[in-house]
Amino acid sequence: MPTLVIVNPVAGNGRAPRVWDLVRAELAVSQTWECARTERPGHARELAADAAARGYDRVVVVGGDGTVCEAANGVACTRTALAIIPVGTGNDTSANLGIPLDPLAAARLACDALPRAIDLGQITTAQATSYFVNVAGFGFDAEVAWRVNRLPWLKKMGGTAPYVAGVLQTLWHFRSPRMRISIDGHAIDGRVFLVAVANNPTYGGGMRIAPHAQCDDGLFDLCVVSHLSRVEVLRLVPKLYSGGHLGHRAVEIRRGCEITAASEARVRCQADGELVGDLPARFAIVPRGLRCITGARPAQATPSV
Repeated sequence: MPTLVIVNPVAGNGRAPRVWDLVRAELAVSQTWECARTERPGHARELAADAAARGYDRVVVVGGDGTVCEAANGVACTRTALAIIPVGTGNDTSANLGIPLDPLAAARLACDALPRAIDLGQITTAQATSYFVNVAGFGFDAEVAWRVNRLPWLKKMGGTAPYVAGVLQTLWHFRSPRMRISIDGHAIDGRVFLVAVANNPTYGGGMRIAPHAQCDDGLFDLCVVSHLSRVEVLRLVPKLYSGGHLGHRAVEIRRGCEITAASEARVRCQADGELVGDLPARFAIVPRGLRCITGARPAQATPSV
């Protein structure tokens, strides 16, 4: 069955094309795969949607979380499966799905593994409607995503560093706005620092924002963080890597399948690290909305305080 490889030439600070050349040289099966390179934002979605419409068996993304999210939007709710060779900054989506960081190991998995159906998230704002695979959110984390995306030099640091640098830069400007949030009809009204709508446990380069989230249970795990002082934020951020933030008085985990949120202030929204508009917004789970190639599930971390 036909396979399309989508290479983002700027992913991994320009490393993605070299990774693809390595894979193509080492794996004979890759010689039969078609390859296309993205040329602009949104192009991966167009390429993946065209492949799905033409009945391709799978689409293999050589890139980071943003490219993966674009391609997932193209193949969502179709029979075309998504596979990943991770070459990004944080690579949280691939890590959550058990995809090896080693390009050849990831490529072999993309070749040989059978697809598995997982849930998708859908976010609707006044500006756009899109799917997300990993974690969406609004409030502080979306402000961090905005700052990281508008300062390309941050992404060049790789790993967790861009997100941590974005947190520190955003911290001095952000003020927790008053929000009205409904989670399956249960209301929250007050000053909110951030809400992460998680389909998987980690984002931001390994921050375990919702340690027990599962991408095949038909529910979001929501991490709701009420207003915090700057000092409290600085104390809390290191605990995100272990899940220790769950013991903080301002942090609450809720579960649900439909969330709406609004605010009188401007509050940005992000989905898998990409800006997708402002509140008001609606988030909905799409059970088994994506067929994808996954590896062994990472072990669940035990939160520590």
